[in-house]
Amino acid sequence: MKRRTFLKGCGAAAGVGMLPVSGWFNPFAFGAGLQNDVLVYCFLRGGIDGLHLLAPISGPERFPYEDKRQNMAIPAGRLRPLEGHWGLHPRIGGAAGDPVGTVPKWLHELYNQQRLAIIQAAGMPTVVNRSHFDAQAFMDLGTPGNKSGSQGWLARYLASATGLPEPLLSSAFGFASVQPLPLFGNDSAFTLNSAQEFRVDGFHWSWNNTNPDIAGHAGAHHQLFPLWLGAQSDLVQAGRLAAEALAYLREIDFRLFHPDNAPTGYQPEGGAQYPDTGLGTQLRNLAQLIKLDAGLVAATVDFGGWDTHDGQGMPDPGNPNHFDYFGNRIEEFSRALHAFYSDLAGSVQGDFMQRVNVVVLSEFGRRVRPNASSGTDHGYGNVMMALGGRVNGGLHGQFPGLDDLALFQGQDLDADIDYRQILSELLVRRLGFSASGLESVFPGLGSYQPVGIFQS
Repeated sequence: MKRRTFLKGCGAAAGVGMLPVSGWFNPFAFGAGLQNDVLVYCFLRGGIDGLHLLAPISGPERFPYEDKRQNMAIPAGRLRPLEGHWGLHPRIGGAAGDPVGTVPKWLHELYNQQRLAIIQAAGMPTVVNRSHFDAQAFMDLGTPGNKSGSQGWLARYLASATGLPEPLLSSAFGFASVQPLPLFGNDSAFTLNSAQEFRVDGFHWSWNNTNPDIAGHAGAHHQLFPLWLGAQSDLVQAGRLAAEALAYLREIDFRLFHPDNAPTGYQPEGGAQYPDTGLGTQLRNLAQLIKLDAGLVAATVDFGGWDTHDGQGMPDPGNPNHFDYFGNRIEEFSRALHAFYSDLAGSVQGDFMQRVNVVVLSEFGRRVRPNASSGTDHGYGNVMMALGGRVNGGLHGQFPGLDDLALFQGQDLDADIDYRQILSELLVRRLGFSASGLESVFPGLGSYQPVGIFQS
C-alpha cells in the first residue's frame, strides 16, 4: 500500500468510527516521506553454532578443526568456498539438493555482492555466562553482567536520541508474543507476533469488516474509540491512543496478495519470495511497514531453535532427501532475510535497503568439541552478521584460533569483539547518534571502537 492510499484509508476509518486524524496520528510527517534509517535487531535464540555456519575449509586452522570437531567437522568438499581459507555451510546458499558448485542463492549471494558482513570472535568479552536466559538478558538489556535494569538497550537509545522522526504509528515494533527485552521500558513500542493478528478479541462480530448492508454497522475495531470519550485523564488519553493505533493499523491488509482470497494484500517486490513460515511472515510484515515510510526507527525479530545439544546435523549437498536439522534452520533464515532484502531493495519507491540496517547475533556460540549426542554444548565466542545496502561486506574480525592455547578455557572459541561495539557503530554511523552519548545506551561500554562494518 502506498502512502497516499494509506492516508486515504485512515481518513475513511476516522469517518466511520469518529476517529479524529490528529494528535497521535501525524499525517503531515507521514505525507512528507521521512526517509529515515531503520535498525533491525535479529536475535538467533538458542546459541547458534557459528563454527558450523562458517568453518575453515583449508589452511592452518583446517587440521585443528578436523581434529577437535571429529564427527561434527564438515568435510571441505561440502562447504561453499569464500575468500581465503573459509567456507560457508552449504544451505546458506542453496537447498538440500543443490551441490556446492551451483550458483549461490540467498545470503551467500548477498555476501558475494558485498551486502553481508560476517564478524568473527564476537560476544561478551567482559562476562562469561553459558546460561541462555542470563546471556540473552545481558545482551538484550545491553548490560553484560546485570539483568536487573528497567530498560532495554533499544528503549534507552530511543529515549536518548534527538531528532527522531515523528512516527505515524510508533518508532519501534517488536515482533514477538510479549514485549521484547531490548524494548523493555518503552511504553510506545508496538508488540505483535503477526501484524495480521494485531487486534483485540472478544467481540461478537467481525473485528476487521464493516457490513455495508447493515445500517450503522462497523468493524469491531471502530467501536473502541467511543469507549474513551470521557474526561481527559491519563487513562482516557492512553485508551484513545491505543484505539487510534488499532484502527489505523487495521486499515493495512497484511495478508500476502492473492487475486481471489486477498486482492488487497501485500505484493512483495524485487522478485522476493518469503518462506511461508513465522520468520518469513514477520519479515514480510516488517518490509510492508518500512515501505509506509512512517517514522519506524527500530524493530526486533527473533528466530530460535539453535540449542543443538543433540542431532545438530551434517550437510550432504546435492542429496535432496538428506535430513540436516541445522541446515533446515539456516536455509529458512537465509531465504527469509534474502527475501526481505530483495523486497526492500527492489521497491518502485526506491532502494530502501540503503537505509535499512540488519544486525544478527546470538547469545553465545557452541563448544568446539562435539558431545556424545552428535551435538554441541554451550560455548562462548561466536559470529555476528550485518546486512544492508550501506554495509561493508565480507569477513571482519580476527579468528582467535583453534589450537589448545588459543581456545578460551581450553574448550571454546574466544570472544574478542564486544557485540555492543557493533551495535554502537550502527547507531553512530547509520542513525546519526553521537558517540559521546553511547554510555547512556550501553553503560560501562568504555571507549567507542568501530570495527568498520557500517558506512557513514
